[in-house]
Amino acid sequence: MTTAATRLIGLIGDPVSHSLSPRMQTAALAAAGLDWAYVPLRVDPDRVADALRGLVALSFVGANVTIPYKETVARCVDELTPIARACGSVNTVVVRDDGSLLGDSTDGAAVIDGIAAALPAAVGEPALVLGAGGAARAAVAALLGSGASVRVHARRDEAAVALARDLAALGDVAAVAALPSTLPPVLVNATPLGGARALMESPVAADLLGDVLVVCDLAYRPDASPTVLCAAAGAAGVAVVDGLEVLVRQGALAFERWTGVVPSLAAMRGALAR
Repeated sequence: MTTAATRLIGLIGDPVSHSLSPRMQTAALAAAGLDWAYVPLRVDPDRVADALRGLVALSFVGANVTIPYKETVARCVDELTPIARACGSVNTVVVRDDGSLLGDSTDGAAVIDGIAAALPAAVGEPALVLGAGGAARAAVAALLGSGASVRVHARRDEAAVALARDLAALGDVAAVAALPSTLPPVLVNATPLGGARALMESPVAADLLGDVLVVCDLAYRPDASPTVLCAAAGAAGVAVVDGLEVLVRQGALAFERWTGVVPSLAAMRGALAR
């Protein structure tokens, strides 16, 4: 039951109705015994800055940020952590005691941690990232930080070129206008294809997965069933890090930023399995 003492965390995005984060974070808060509530907040594109200041006015502790606002929020907060500044993307906002907003990104760490758990030998191997939005930026920055060379392919070639240019100081990264005929060992999908907006689509054909060692798909279905890409990768014997695992890992890191408490991953995963 929410009371005047309940502390609030938000989820800023558009849409937010499909997100499993409220279910997952609510389970983590309950397991930790915290009187906190996690609230989805659909925000119009021209009201993002207003929404962020509203977090302060309404005494929120912080918020998650989902598509399509991760890059926008990075330009609106008062300060960025080094990783958020490097990738130009924010998925976690912390409202500090003085009312200032700190922007952080836990997406990239979740990708690397997921790959390390699924196939440790794949960490640092050449990678292809599909997409050029905020999650893609975080994934590319983290992959470069792990020592990987990274190629980026996106529906809009100019967006992939801009991403590669912005992150060039971090390592070997370049945009590719077309999917290579032979994919590298690590494939990261940071597009919505296969998730809530395109359930039956895959960003790559199954017959291109022959040389891939691990697929990390940030998209997930609201019913928690495998995406087309994850199903194809699993059938081909490729190690899979699905979007729900990435969601749990990035959410757990965000939870720590807000609460100072390490959450129960079992509780978070259990909430998504229901």
